[in-house]
Amino acid sequence: MRKLLLLSACLTAFAALAFADDKDKKKEDKSKSEATVIPAELAVNRKLDSKTTFANYDQTRVSFLVSIPKKYLLGVDKTSKLASMKDDKGNSLIDEKSPFSGGFSQFPQLAEDGSSMLAGVNAYNKAPGKGATKVLIKGDLIVICGSDEKTDQVKKIEFKAKEKAKVADMEVMVTSEKETFGGADGPAFTITSKTKNVKGVVVKDADGKAVEVAKRGWFGSGDQWTFNFALVKPLKEGSIHVTYFSKAEKITVPIDLSVGVDLGR
Repeated sequence: MRKLLLLSACLTAFAALAFADDKDKKKEDKSKSEATVIPAELAVNRKLDSKTTFANYDQTRVSFLVSIPKKYLLGVDKTSKLASMKDDKGNSLIDEKSPFSGGFSQFPQLAEDGSSMLAGVNAYNKAPGKGATKVLIKGDLIVICGSDEKTDQVKKIEFKAKEKAKVADMEVMVTSEKETFGGADGPAFTITSKTKNVKGVVVKDADGKAVEVAKRGWFGSGDQWTFNFALVKPLKEGSIHVTYFSKAEKITVPIDLSVGVDLGR
């Protein structure tokens, strides 16, 4: 009787685990099915005679727009895997000897609202063979999406060079008191984080009025990312409100593209 009860308990536990695992798989499959991938660019460089300087290498570049409903896209994870890239004649476009060939780009162009990104692959030293009309790409693109959105603030900061402050686990630093690039005329500052998680910032003056902020891009890798901002108008003192994601989720987007000069239209 005890053996029967133990066996029954084990079967029940196994069934529960299997059900949970099945739910996770369905959830993951749902995320995959909702992703949209649209070819956006096909560019080919052909190596010319060595007497010219216009092009001295072969190269094939394909870009595509990725979007996932109700997700804020932050970037491409380094675990993304490009399985194959070849032309429709069967010629591989991956140069095994080049460290810059054979993978998805780690620096996609992100939409301002996080709804999509322009990702891609770049085959260095390789171009389609004679008579080829299409480039075929297969692989798994691991997309990083932000979750658990929060907003914290630096209640008071002087906008003078090298002034620093903390917000959550990020560091804010004023890099200059007067930015003169791209139409800005106020101070510039950076936000440094261990993850690529900053969604946006709002700066307010001493009276609580919002001051226009210009985004200056971002750079980084690993556990250090820097986001650059500048104020359009001068400001001596104010508060900085940072909206960020405290968590991130990774969604696998299968890539299976056949891209010709018509870009699939």
